[in-house]
Amino acid sequence: MSTFVVVGLCVGIVCALGARGIARLGLAAPLVMVVAGIAVSSAMDEDLTDLLNASATEHVVELILALLLFVDATEVRKGLFGGEQTIAIRLLAGALPLSLFVAIVVGSALLPATAVATIVVIACVVMPTDMAPASTLLNDGRLPPRVRSVLNVESGYNDGIVAPIFVVALALLGDDHTGESVGTAILHGLQSSLVAGLVGIAVGFGGALAARTLTDRALTTTRGIRIGVALIPLLAYAAAGVLFANGFIAAFVCGIAYHATRNAGVTAHSELELTEDLATLSSMAMWFLFGATVSYLAEIGLPGWEVFVFVAAALTVLRIVPIRLFLLGSDLPTRDRRAIALLGPRGTASIVFGLLAWRGISDLDDASLVLYVMAATVLGSIAFHGFAANRTAAGYARAIPPSPRS
Repeated sequence: MSTFVVVGLCVGIVCALGARGIARLGLAAPLVMVVAGIAVSSAMDEDLTDLLNASATEHVVELILALLLFVDATEVRKGLFGGEQTIAIRLLAGALPLSLFVAIVVGSALLPATAVATIVVIACVVMPTDMAPASTLLNDGRLPPRVRSVLNVESGYNDGIVAPIFVVALALLGDDHTGESVGTAILHGLQSSLVAGLVGIAVGFGGALAARTLTDRALTTTRGIRIGVALIPLLAYAAAGVLFANGFIAAFVCGIAYHATRNAGVTAHSELELTEDLATLSSMAMWFLFGATVSYLAEIGLPGWEVFVFVAAALTVLRIVPIRLFLLGSDLPTRDRRAIALLGPRGTASIVFGLLAWRGISDLDDASLVLYVMAATVLGSIAFHGFAANRTAAGYARAIPPSPRS
């Protein structure tokens, strides 16, 4: 086993056991893992090319994505849309597709020599939001509960929505692409997604029904139900693979089906604790590997200025403008609309998509470009959204009039 992996496990143990101390320092666990990944890979002076290219790494990353998609789909409280159905539909069915489209247009203009399919992959990597690196936002009492709820719902679903587009575009760039037309590839992708959706519904509904029945009849234990639920997304992913369907979509739809069925009248948050812990552990591994990837890319050299311009646009206007546009006419106050548009951190989803693209794209230059964009986007998000979150929360705090003295 690679020495890097062994050291990474040690860092993960220290980070997990010292979680409270890290929080007291005002740091986020993902940031600690990134810094550790950069420091360890630089100090060890180990060539990570073999690790990044290993088929085992690809399979692990795929399983992690399936698990994260399931958890994202189940973590929304108060129903499927957190009580914000209208706002959620505006963001997910309107603003997100527009952001992807504009990202593709801007990417094509800045990188005219790059294949359109590669630009589509890049757009899918940079646009999904993830609250993990800015989890303190969801617990910051200075932000209105409704703003936090909307951000949670959006980050829970947008990576699952982007996944089928990513998979189709990636298929056009892989070694196994035999020259079929784009239309044929899209048709195959739609068929794969449809089968995956049916698999996800069947496994999610069946798993939730089994959990409800066994729990109501006292035929299971607390530990048993937690282990069983943790295996459900893996079953959906594996079953979809057997049917040559998209395992990511199956896991995501499975999470939605399980959440809708199991929580129809009962809150079963405790049942998801093991699954959520596994997702958190997987995220820690991804952040550590991301830190090592940053170190790896730094040794190779910096990309062209076009990459940084695109990343800056992706973190700002390509998200802010579509969201502000689709929230026009909603019942959200102007300050809340501005906050939701501004607060869109990128994290684990972007890292996983980027690593999968690195493995899945046959052209080394295109694969390296996607990896560079991913790294710059996540690093830029840590800096930009950390600053934006503090400024936004402070703005809300200043807007609250002080309580009168008694």
